[in-house]
Amino acid sequence: MMSTNQGVWLHAIQTAVPPTSYPQELALDFMKGLPLYGDKERAFLDRIYQGTMIDRRHSVIEDYGKPVDQYQFFVAHESLLPEPTVSARNDLFVTWANRLSAEAVSGLLTALPELDRSTITHLITVSCTGFSAPGFDYHLVTTLGLSDRIHRYHIGFMGCYAGFPAMKLAHTICSADPSARVLIADVELCTLHFQFKPEQDTMVANALFADGAAAALVSAEPPVTGRTALRLDRFFSRILAESDSAMTWRLGDIAFDMRLSAYVPRLIKRDIAAIVRDTMAEEPTTGDATGDTAWWAIHPGGRAILDRVATALDLQPNALEDSFAVLRDYGNMSSATIFFVLKRMLERQAEGSVFAVAFGPGLTIESARMTLARG
Repeated sequence: MMSTNQGVWLHAIQTAVPPTSYPQELALDFMKGLPLYGDKERAFLDRIYQGTMIDRRHSVIEDYGKPVDQYQFFVAHESLLPEPTVSARNDLFVTWANRLSAEAVSGLLTALPELDRSTITHLITVSCTGFSAPGFDYHLVTTLGLSDRIHRYHIGFMGCYAGFPAMKLAHTICSADPSARVLIADVELCTLHFQFKPEQDTMVANALFADGAAAALVSAEPPVTGRTALRLDRFFSRILAESDSAMTWRLGDIAFDMRLSAYVPRLIKRDIAAIVRDTMAEEPTTGDATGDTAWWAIHPGGRAILDRVATALDLQPNALEDSFAVLRDYGNMSSATIFFVLKRMLERQAEGSVFAVAFGPGLTIESARMTLARG
């Protein structure tokens, strides 16, 4: 058993999702029923939805599957036009970001009964799907009894990889101040920005993205005896050359606009082996890209991405089991998704080296080496 007396540790993760969820078949039927889609668009929708490997997704929007006259978010007309405004979408974000972040953090505090919440020194919030000031960080402090002197930071509008800068910042804080206790709260409500344009990247985004939240605690204190934790060993960042238009996330007229090139999985496959080698540069390896990695936490941005990563690294079929399971049960919840994957690994109560990675606008790839160990 490895020593757990040194390092910076992610001690626990708790997650939260909206109570409303939809099977992928219902989402497909809803989209195919839109009057603005013709036979060509409906055939495209059939292809992409059937290939997602997603069973169910959660959403703060409760209209799907209801009669049109019962819609509360969308206009009560079969055309769904005019679509909700950015302001209406963001108002719903504020309500649900407060609710889901509090649910995730409350679950985390319950899972760590030895933790005095008033001793949490730093709070890092993460989101790219809505804005407000004061934000859900303020709501967490004032409703959950956190210290009113807590240091607050926000990782905003970075996209699917933003969980890594949050963990990296927590690692930096705890390395500089071993007495620090850092709370991470990540909320992404992607379905708020679903739009109904007959454009392929919009239709693909509508087929993949979902809503979810996560909370994690990081400190330099060793894990509690008998409890599994993740040691945060090293972080690495890479911007892929000439990829700035491959994936973008911008403020549009009626919602945030996602642009997602079909080349993204190919770009990731091209560079992922070199990125893994870079993260292992200071470690003894077996000479291949995977080294002694026991566990793989790959952001499940979509089936194509996971398949390309597995092929590029020559991984066994079950190596990405946790990533595929999260994709199946939740879809792509942007930056919160990696915490769902890491939570599954913590629940295994296993040990060993972990490689974690996520991808987002830029095209940016953020990765980390971690170690699962028991206290």
